[in-house]
Amino acid sequence: MTASESGEKTGVLLLAFGGPDSLDSVKPFLESVLAGRPVSDEQVQRAKDRYKLIGGKSPLLDITDRQAKALESELSNNYQDLNVYVGMRHWHPYIKDTIDELAKAGIKKVVAVSMAPQNSKASTGGYVKSVEAAKEVVAEAPEITFVDDWHNNPLFLELLANKVEQGLSQFPTDRRENVHVIFSAHSLPEKLAENDPYVYQLKETISGVLSLTGPLNYTLAYQSRGGGPSEWLEPDVDKVLEELSEKGVKDVLLVPFGFVSDHVETLYDIDIVYKKKAQSLGLKFIRTSSFNDSVDFIEVLAKIVSEKLEKIGV
Repeated sequence: MTASESGEKTGVLLLAFGGPDSLDSVKPFLESVLAGRPVSDEQVQRAKDRYKLIGGKSPLLDITDRQAKALESELSNNYQDLNVYVGMRHWHPYIKDTIDELAKAGIKKVVAVSMAPQNSKASTGGYVKSVEAAKEVVAEAPEITFVDDWHNNPLFLELLANKVEQGLSQFPTDRRENVHVIFSAHSLPEKLAENDPYVYQLKETISGVLSLTGPLNYTLAYQSRGGGPSEWLEPDVDKVLEELSEKGVKDVLLVPFGFVSDHVETLYDIDIVYKKKAQSLGLKFIRTSSFNDSVDFIEVLAKIVSEKLEKIGV
């Protein structure tokens, strides 16, 4: 008997990092991210300056909410009364609060999706910890099953390959074969990346894309590294741009394939900082657009979620 046949209510939970929804939220958001470490006034002001340049807040919650509504609509074709919720790790709605909402709604089974394609201790691992911590304090918390790795899902790879092709099409035809593609993902401290699937999965995703696009001149690079004394994964996008310029490269396509939604790492780090850097080096610089709540991405996400719903008997 499936969950639907037994009358058990089922939900879907989209998990994302979170981001401040106003300039006043910047400090408490940073305090959550830094987990007890001190947050200086300088750090807060620097972050506020960045958010001012992208609209005064992070768009991540709005985008994830739209993804949830669109996914719920798409899944309604095959699943009745299935609601999609949003939980954020470092800002409202916090994962704990959403799980509490799920429990109060009488939902017994939940499929959770990390909105980071590649698995790492910092992304999916962090969400799992937050979910487990919430289940310990929420009465009658539902059974929560995570979607398996989807970084090399054939449908996702096809979408990503299409993004690359669309990006390449923006360069003059006679120069397209000389475009250098930078696949960028969020950097991690090297110690955190040890014995972690993250880098391997990043490379697997790129390999899958290349199997569809054909050979490309490309580099895997990292962006948005944090502060502190730790060594972080390299090469950094900034350094790669400098090296490409020194080699005489003129055209660069940046593909932020480690992110599916726009937030400060795309709208500020890429669209402002890296773009300015590339222009100063005389490079033609284009980045592929984010999936956000685009119809094709939601359709793929629905298929990924549906496969997991079937596996848990919904």
